[in-house]
Amino acid sequence: MGLRLAPGEQVRVRTRSHPRALTMPVLRLMLIALATGYVQGFLARPDLADFLVESRSWLVVVAWILAAVALLFGCLRPASRWFNRRTLLTTRRILQRARIGTSRERSLHLLSVYDVRLRQRRGQKMTRSGDLLVDHGAGGSWVLANMPEAARFRELILREVGALRQEISAHAGTAGPPAAPGPELRPAPGPAPGSARGPMMRGGYRG
Repeated sequence: MGLRLAPGEQVRVRTRSHPRALTMPVLRLMLIALATGYVQGFLARPDLADFLVESRSWLVVVAWILAAVALLFGCLRPASRWFNRRTLLTTRRILQRARIGTSRERSLHLLSVYDVRLRQRRGQKMTRSGDLLVDHGAGGSWVLANMPEAARFRELILREVGALRQEISAHAGTAGPPAAPGPELRPAPGPAPGSARGPMMRGGYRG
């Protein structure tokens, strides 16, 4: 389902976490492949103990099952989460949403943002990525982890927050306070017969 924008809302940034988030899944994949190959080679040796030879067939099956489970939860699931989740900055909100389904969508209105702090580890500084801690009105912080060009992204968020507040202040100043209702006017009684003066209206308060 496409992103639904409010009237006048525009998308400024559309990104996902830095690819360095895939470092650990790739390392796990290599370890799983090495461990599986070692176990399979060990079970294929001709000098195994008799009890291992007797149970070799089901040990091979168990090894493949364990490798598949480790591959699913240690590699494929994190990689799918990285590919599927996107972070968006619009002129009104910060959003994180999944490309498949909207049940995991999370958004924060820019007027709720108090500050945006940058947290960088040693490895993140080398790739100019980092974690953005968005302090908001609910008294907590929303962590945008492993954002690419984190310092630049922080500046863009603060710029959009300032622009939105200026826009709202300008609209509030243009509209001005509502006018107080004045007294209701009604015509005075007409002139007496024979009077040379024309009709006259004067204000009067209804009792």
